[in-house]
Amino acid sequence: MTEPIKLTIPSEAKYLSIVRGVLQRLLVCHEMPEEIIRKLVLCVDEACSNIIKYSYNGRKDCSIEFSFSLEEDNFCVKIRDYGKQCDTDAFKPRCLDDIKPGGLGTFFMHEIMDEVTYCTEREKGTLLTMNKNLKNELASVEEKSKG
Repeated sequence: MTEPIKLTIPSEAKYLSIVRGVLQRLLVCHEMPEEIIRKLVLCVDEACSNIIKYSYNGRKDCSIEFSFSLEEDNFCVKIRDYGKQCDTDAFKPRCLDDIKPGGLGTFFMHEIMDEVTYCTEREKGTLLTMNKNLKNELASVEEKSKG
């Protein structure tokens, strides 16, 4: 893929299905296994939910911008918002034994992706970049399917 796929949606949860659909189609076009697709879509969905809830405080009149790229075995997603900047020092994934709704989005993102970075060096908003090297993931999926 030479050019990234770019998409902008309103900051409303009902539009997240569009983002999931675009990402899923992109990964299917590149013949990614369903297991990998589910994980990457989960990461993007969790990040968007956090943006809507925390950066925009539920406001529906803002925008979220996406850039998806897939080069060889490297997947990269950039998600840009223009709301309240996140305080990365406050991100403390809770213990999985603490069973209650919410609070696991950043945990899943850091568990699934190889690199998760937040850039707040701008006037407002945050640029979240998540990278995943798919080479090992693809080998693992292939190994499971043989077993």
